[in-house]
Amino acid sequence: MSEKNKFVINCEVCDARKVQEESLADYEQIIINSEVLLVDDRSREILNRLPIIYNIESILDIEGEVPVITINGDYQLEENMLLGDNAVICVNGRVRVCKGAGKILDKLLKICVNGCITYTEGEVFSMDKLIVNGGVERIPGGYKEMGPEFIIDKYFPIRACQNGKYYVEKEVKLIDPEVDVKTLVLKNLHFITGSILIREELLTDAVSMFDENTVMEVVPSGYAYVGQDEELCDELLRRYGNQLYIDGNLTLKEDSETCLGKLAKLNVRGNVYLMKRQEEAFSRIKAVYRKLIFIKGRHVLNKASVTVDQTMLNLSPDGVKIENCAKVYIKEDVKLESVLERLVVENCASLYCGPAQKGTLELVCTNVAKIIDSESPEDKEEEEKEIFDLFKTFEKDKIVNAETYIL
Repeated sequence: MSEKNKFVINCEVCDARKVQEESLADYEQIIINSEVLLVDDRSREILNRLPIIYNIESILDIEGEVPVITINGDYQLEENMLLGDNAVICVNGRVRVCKGAGKILDKLLKICVNGCITYTEGEVFSMDKLIVNGGVERIPGGYKEMGPEFIIDKYFPIRACQNGKYYVEKEVKLIDPEVDVKTLVLKNLHFITGSILIREELLTDAVSMFDENTVMEVVPSGYAYVGQDEELCDELLRRYGNQLYIDGNLTLKEDSETCLGKLAKLNVRGNVYLMKRQEEAFSRIKAVYRKLIFIKGRHVLNKASVTVDQTMLNLSPDGVKIENCAKVYIKEDVKLESVLERLVVENCASLYCGPAQKGTLELVCTNVAKIIDSESPEDKEEEEKEIFDLFKTFEKDKIVNAETYIL
């Protein structure tokens, strides 16, 4: 056995066609995590004899030399592109097959798309060339694609073409009261889209631009539109007033109770995050929302280390939630009743505590890898052994992270 016992490959495209058995024979285990694995008859026989674990989206059998192109991001196939015959293209993003580019796609060996692919109605190409981990969208003939979402601003009536036809995959937003909708209608525009988010006062004039099966979300008259996730605070009310339409989620902070009393109407397109003690005050508001989600008073997230003492818990009557942290230290002064009433720990690697606290902490922890008694020689010895084994693993294992890797 050689000094290396495991070989891990993380890549978009793994080309195994030149693999040599002797170069991999000493590995105890080989793990290939890849979108696409390229093989031929010779390499497939070799791979079948090796201790390999595959996590692969697609396996392509390819004989001979072929160009392999990897793209991270959106990509357009255009009519006059020079890609060469029998190329393999792997795209981690959205692919647009432009007008006339179907003949280019037919010359490719494969195009693997980790995302959505769109093409214009009437474009002819073989779907057998495609491996798509997402959707395939057909743009109606004569329509211009405007992206997944399109916001109609006050300048669009000037830019829009007479008799313009536009395709928007997900949603059109018409929420700016300064948009001259009558000009858009006079230009005889038409949109094909999944849904439209529109101000109530613009609806009557704009409705002729959309099909009758388009889903309509209406911002009620008098509401201020807020186009992102927000926290309820005085600054939010100063900027937008007391009738709000939130195009996202709304979070209530510890001191949001006074703001609740100032709100007249509220429409939240997403979820409302609040503490249990705020539920009664929130219920007095005329509010529309998707779902209420209750949270602990303080949320500590994505830290390398966190120290919890009794003072922290005393100052947090609604509790503390610690999530996605590497190390959590519980001080000796933390009382067991405070742990049960005010502490939640989720998705953390290691939690360090005293011997009397360990059992109680197990009741408030979810997905915590290790709860370590700081005074226990056994726990300390186990942790030191795990660290030592980890460094030994790093010394022995080989890990490759790449876009394209030739095995």
